[in-house]
Amino acid sequence: MKNTFLITMCDLSLEALKAYPPNETRILMIESQRKWQALPFHRKKMVLGISAMRHFALELQRAGYEVDYRHEPDFASGIEAHHHQYQPGQILAFQPREWGMLQILQRLSENLPLTQIPNPFYFLPREEFIRWADSQQNLRMENFYRWMRRRENILIQNGKPAGGQWNFDKQNRRPPPNRAYPDPPLVEPDAITRKVIQIVQAQEGFWGSADDFRLPVTRAEAWTWMEHFFRWRFADFGPYEDAMRRGDWLVTHSMLSAFLNLGLLHPREVVERAIQSAEEYAVPLNSLEGFVRQVLGWREYIHGMYWYKMPEYRTVNYFELERNLPDWYWQPDKCELACLRDSIEMVKQHGFAHHIHRLMVLSNFATLAGVNPLRLSEWFWAGFVDAYEWVELPNVLGMATYADGGLLASKPYISSGSYIHKMSDYCSDCRFDVHQKLGENACPFNYLYWYFLDRQREKLSQNPRMTVIYRLLERKSAEEKAAIRRESEHFLARLPQGNSDYHFQYDAG
Repeated sequence: MKNTFLITMCDLSLEALKAYPPNETRILMIESQRKWQALPFHRKKMVLGISAMRHFALELQRAGYEVDYRHEPDFASGIEAHHHQYQPGQILAFQPREWGMLQILQRLSENLPLTQIPNPFYFLPREEFIRWADSQQNLRMENFYRWMRRRENILIQNGKPAGGQWNFDKQNRRPPPNRAYPDPPLVEPDAITRKVIQIVQAQEGFWGSADDFRLPVTRAEAWTWMEHFFRWRFADFGPYEDAMRRGDWLVTHSMLSAFLNLGLLHPREVVERAIQSAEEYAVPLNSLEGFVRQVLGWREYIHGMYWYKMPEYRTVNYFELERNLPDWYWQPDKCELACLRDSIEMVKQHGFAHHIHRLMVLSNFATLAGVNPLRLSEWFWAGFVDAYEWVELPNVLGMATYADGGLLASKPYISSGSYIHKMSDYCSDCRFDVHQKLGENACPFNYLYWYFLDRQREKLSQNPRMTVIYRLLERKSAEEKAAIRRESEHFLARLPQGNSDYHFQYDAG
């Protein structure tokens, strides 16, 4: 009697199955209709996930596994139907990456022989992160990152950080580079991917287009994509990682998160290859360390904090913001702000924009406009090819919007237009003037920033990192504060209101 191993869309690794040989193990894979109907997902996101699953099913078969690949209304009915047909001795599954799937598996395990296996797709088991977090008074990522560097002996020399310091952020804040980079190795769709594109394009209720889908869907293709990044963008990653450039959806970023989150690449091999590539291509330490910090530090930290604070993390809303997401986030062509329009257009076209677009444009604007952070979180989950609840929820509600009241971030990541002007080329081609603080042509970020701070004075004025900002606010005259309030309320009253017709079922499977 064979056991069954449930492989989800995030488990696409033969290496992870090496302890479960084909002669003892049958593979179950399920495309869940209910999961895909939970939000108006980006069509590229759907094609990436479904095509990668179907390619991995073929890879499993070539490796000798029997694969039961099912199209079902939901995961639970698919697992139950498989059990009824095959009567496996056990149904094994990796610990789910998301809370909703955990609830499904726990319910099924009451009546089925279902066992969860430790998740192998991270450096750190979630149980060990929880032990670390329980031992800490300060849960900031920097503390965790240093602990992980020591634990894994990565960029450590004689017990000290390579280069004499733990991070090189001060060297990594340059405005956009004045140079072009080679296009990433886009992949011509094969018959499997073309079929998935055809199916997804015909579905209503989704966002964007997949007609031009060219992303990797196999491990080999993802590896080629990674190597291209290390060869052509890696050296400039550090200094320009916060830079934004009109129409450039990657700049010096890798987008490896999309393939890491599917299981096509493992974070350990990515970090090891980064260290090797840094030697091969003479990559400066600030770029190497900045990249390692994203994978070994931030990604592991976000995963751990998700499991440390679920499920209550879904409900945080520290500033009590209730506005629906503006229509601009679905229809960027109607947006007059150049930075916001271009950032949303990148997501609509590619299913991706890098972290400063996410943090300092998309989330910054939503927070200043008073958007409910959960509505913004759902949009990120729907629109980004690398977004899943475990990664987008703490990133959006914790880091980007401060909706958790400071659990992840020491202060809100909000700004006026000056930061965007410094780190991008948007302001030179915008209908609004970033240098004007008030008036019809003033950049809305300028007055919305002070309006938000004024409204949230009770919750933020005692924050040590906000002291200087609130001193500046206090120096403004009553007339200027009244003008800021008037301009902001006028702008927000004209902001196109999004609808809330969809209500995401977080535990949909």
